[in-house]
Amino acid sequence: MRQTRPIQLLAALAVAGGGLAATAASAGAVAVTVSGDDGRPVAIAPASPPALRNLRPQVGVTADPGTRYAVAITGPGGRQAANPVVCADAAQPSTLQTFFRGNGAYGVAVTTFAATDTACAAPIGPAVTFPFNVAGRVVLGRVGRFELRDPGSAARKPLALPVQVDPGSQAREIRFALNGRLRRDGSLRGRSSTARFNATNGTASLLFPGPGRYTVVARDAADGVQTPWSAPLHVRVVAPFDLSVVRYTDRSGPDFQVFCQIREGGAATGIVSVALAGPGGPFRGLGRARINGDGAFGAKFTARRAGNYRLRFTYRGGNGLVTPGVIVSRFTVGTAIVSG
Repeated sequence: MRQTRPIQLLAALAVAGGGLAATAASAGAVAVTVSGDDGRPVAIAPASPPALRNLRPQVGVTADPGTRYAVAITGPGGRQAANPVVCADAAQPSTLQTFFRGNGAYGVAVTTFAATDTACAAPIGPAVTFPFNVAGRVVLGRVGRFELRDPGSAARKPLALPVQVDPGSQAREIRFALNGRLRRDGSLRGRSSTARFNATNGTASLLFPGPGRYTVVARDAADGVQTPWSAPLHVRVVAPFDLSVVRYTDRSGPDFQVFCQIREGGAATGIVSVALAGPGGPFRGLGRARINGDGAFGAKFTARRAGNYRLRFTYRGGNGLVTPGVIVSRFTVGTAIVSG
């Protein structure tokens, strides 16, 4: 009776040791790789799962000769993430295309069988799982300030924003909004605009309707599943100081009035300094005109001599949405006529 417990303990250890040996043998008999972000295969060690941004990596499975094997790949939540290999001969390595099931942990479960077990009915040991992690994310390039058009031109130009997308992504969504605010999931609240992505040069084309502070977010998708939204990018969009209208409201002289409209309307604030130069003479200040809420201002001046005149408008900047600038407008005074 005194020898019963030690004998039973040794027997239990022998059984446990046999199970561990079978697991180790199963792991050692199989090599599993996953394609990394650069497309090259990365060996998976069960103890140190590789981390990928690749949304749809390929998994390679190779088994030692003299065995058969089965493979099943699962993604987050245990969802099937590839077409399974039911029963393969070790002489035929397998390549499996994974499906994107969202960011998180993926597992490649490999079960081995004896070479004579053509139906793969009796596993040599428990399945060995080779894990890897997918953390897809879009990275937006940094933009300090963007001028939405060239000085003197009314045509807006798009911002070519660098976008670093995930390998294996099949689609992406890039959205932006003026003074955009974010929901908890990182998406934009309310209305937003969509930017087009150019896969050839890896940029998104953002055409802004006007100056302001814009928020940009993006996400990738594959197999109908989206990655989380990117970290928000804030872009300060400015416009050059330009006048869309210079109109003389009193053309009878010698006292005249001029009405001016800034191209970006209400985006500009502050004051404009106005100076006049007569025929062959230097500029002399006429005063400062305050910009109203519509981006308009006016000035009065006197021109008693016929000839060519110049009006100079100097804007030193107000709220930072319209850049400082100087515009010179030329006109001719004839017989009580002003022509721009």
